[in-house]
Amino acid sequence: MIRLSSLLFLLVPPAMGQQAPVANREPLAPTPMAALPLGSIEPQGWLRTQMELQRSGLSGHAEELLPAVSPDSAWRGGKGEDWEKGPYYVKGLIPLAWGLNDETLKNEAMAWIEPILASQREDGFYGPASNDDWWPRMVVNHLLRDYQEASGDERVIPFLTRYFLHMGRELPGRPLRDWGKSRAGDDIETLFWLYNRTGNQELLPVAKLLSEQAYPWTEIFTDNTFLTYEEFQPRHGVNIPQAIKTPALISLMSHREEDRAAYAKGQANLMRDHGLSVGINSGTEFLAGRSTVEGIELCSVVERMLSDATVARILGDPSVSDHLERMAFNALPGSLSPDIHQHVYYCVPNNVVAALGPKGYDQDHHNATNPSPISGFPCCCYNFHMGWPKLAQNAWAATADGGLAPLVYVPTTVNTVLPDGTPVRIEENTTYPFGDTITFTFHLEKPMRFPLALRQPGWCEAPTLSINGESIPFTDRITDHEWKEGDTVELKLPRKVRAEEGIKHTLAFLYGPLLLSLKVDEDWESMGQPPLASFDAYNIKSTSPWNYALEVDPSSPESSIAVDVAPLEGNPFDPAHTPIHARVRGKLLPEWDLAWHGRLANDPPTSPVTSAGQDKELTLVPFGSQMLRVTSFPTVGQKPESAREFADDFADGNFDGWLTYGGSWYVLDGRLQPATNAHSGSFGSFGVKAVAVDTDFRDFSYEAVVSIGDAGDSGLIFRVSEPAMGPDAYQGYYAGIRATDDRIVLGKAGGSWTELASHSQPIDADHDYRLKVEAVGPKIHVFLDNQLVIEAEDGTFQHGMIGVRNYSAQTDRLLAQFTDIKAQAR
Repeated sequence: MIRLSSLLFLLVPPAMGQQAPVANREPLAPTPMAALPLGSIEPQGWLRTQMELQRSGLSGHAEELLPAVSPDSAWRGGKGEDWEKGPYYVKGLIPLAWGLNDETLKNEAMAWIEPILASQREDGFYGPASNDDWWPRMVVNHLLRDYQEASGDERVIPFLTRYFLHMGRELPGRPLRDWGKSRAGDDIETLFWLYNRTGNQELLPVAKLLSEQAYPWTEIFTDNTFLTYEEFQPRHGVNIPQAIKTPALISLMSHREEDRAAYAKGQANLMRDHGLSVGINSGTEFLAGRSTVEGIELCSVVERMLSDATVARILGDPSVSDHLERMAFNALPGSLSPDIHQHVYYCVPNNVVAALGPKGYDQDHHNATNPSPISGFPCCCYNFHMGWPKLAQNAWAATADGGLAPLVYVPTTVNTVLPDGTPVRIEENTTYPFGDTITFTFHLEKPMRFPLALRQPGWCEAPTLSINGESIPFTDRITDHEWKEGDTVELKLPRKVRAEEGIKHTLAFLYGPLLLSLKVDEDWESMGQPPLASFDAYNIKSTSPWNYALEVDPSSPESSIAVDVAPLEGNPFDPAHTPIHARVRGKLLPEWDLAWHGRLANDPPTSPVTSAGQDKELTLVPFGSQMLRVTSFPTVGQKPESAREFADDFADGNFDGWLTYGGSWYVLDGRLQPATNAHSGSFGSFGVKAVAVDTDFRDFSYEAVVSIGDAGDSGLIFRVSEPAMGPDAYQGYYAGIRATDDRIVLGKAGGSWTELASHSQPIDADHDYRLKVEAVGPKIHVFLDNQLVIEAEDGTFQHGMIGVRNYSAQTDRLLAQFTDIKAQAR
């Protein structure tokens, strides 16, 4: 279903040897669009600036900064790193080098390509003898196909053919495992690329075998079963965005609608349960719920961008390109310093401090939010290099009816050939997404007719269109125009501020595809001893208040927020040069503060909120122009009266209305439960909780059916405020059961645990118990299966949310289930 407008561009003659786009051969299904070969698209304007900053920053100095990018790499014939890191870097280096037409970078790429090509054995396998894993070779296969398109090197296609025929022979006895099982879509895509160029029928059975050995991603995305597996791979924050293209790719062989539909269904499931305001699911490193201080790994961002480009071409669905733009214009620059000398491992929507130390994430790398040449686990520092270059490479596509389409709107020049061999060049001049006008100028040797497809973004209500200065009604395909040298098409995409509701009725604001965040004054403090001058690692603290509630009408945010747009000069993601500033009124909320450890903010209070603070004008700027930011805001208004009762049996299969902290939570068979995280290497989530965010009980009865595994304890939390990640990171009470020592316990938490009372009786693992709490003033009674087991008095906490909690000192043994939850005010 292409809703892309057919405005085709006319181009001047392409570069010598320009490759034509290649469509699918039968029996692969035809697609609405096909990729243009690497080298067809030149970045211009602000996009070129980002790639040049990368060249002078982390990419250009990789050998000095990244240990695996070394002449001693096993991929270069040495004894160094032999897995994914070196290939990750080269996968980004190649489109950067050819995108900028930089001979120095091309030579650096050849220092990897030549030894890789020389390493092939007689049986077709290649690469370091010290590592036979299929997975890192999936990365290499991708970069080799890019290199072949850009260079025309005739060695690559026979090389890949020999390798994949070897793989077909070996996979039955040496099947995919771990990362390769998760990311097999990468090789399926490369196999299709190779088959479309050779017609070698022996390649398609290899693709089918890969699809059979991979995780069943169509079912996982469609049925929301990421968390039902014992192993961690299907819930891993990079595997998911990397695999979201796999069902669409498989559909080219299967011709099944279920495979085509999996992308949209998966996106809906992920955003409902784990969605962040930046537009992607959380992943630290596993799916982690919707808290505003959860993050997403930079690897996940660039892999999702690449997947979106693939899926957009296969499905022709403009909403996929909308999502690609949201990632590219927000999450990617929001993970990089303005000069691209640093990156962060986790990009966090409400990121008000970047401080070294533990924060409670499942994979709790202490520097995961600190800008550094190597932040968090050393994978993103190698993999992010493809972000901007791949965006440029995928900015245009060929359409099935012989035309062209901008897949995303960025400043570029595209050089390609039409189906009849006629060269065309189109200049796309724009400051979008910072401006609203895109001008296409056509260059060609003779007048030609061909379609130009244009996308109307889902957020744009009334785009306008003109050809050579004459207005025409907007259409998503221009098919009947004869293009001539110098013709222009002008597309305008009017923008207005819109709001998206998040957790606790917070609002995030967008202006076109740009996400807006509070402008925060940042104080960057070097950690000292950088590996190279100006490539320091930093702590950042805010020197201005950040804890504001905005005075905005949620139904009409454009009436409350005024946007000023200045001419674009310099790097638009540099806070000193960003051209977008929005003005809005707000009030300070002193009670909204940092979490107990001081390294993250607490989630905002539930909106609407009241504040006695002074009304003040605040400034919002693009998400990607700062490292510190607030993106999900509470709003000022009359607080509604709290509900007097609450119930959830999870029969609807989801946990809407609940907010989770720590671990990965899901519903299965009507039971809310944390995932085991077995074999994940997790070390951050040994105490996890979920709270019902719209509850606020003072005197009440509260009960649930609770089951505990053979490790740790589980139970009910109540009168809760300030929940955060960490076993005792909440203000409130907890009543729980424990099978390991046959006890029921009552206690309170506030950054540390205090036991108030306990009772001993036999507790069986994997058995359902009805646990009930009655609280009136300071008196607290705990019942197990309708028998009073604990009486206590404590007046520390008077009211708050209800929730559930699971604790285990064994981080891979989070085993608890909760259902039939009921609460009634007294």
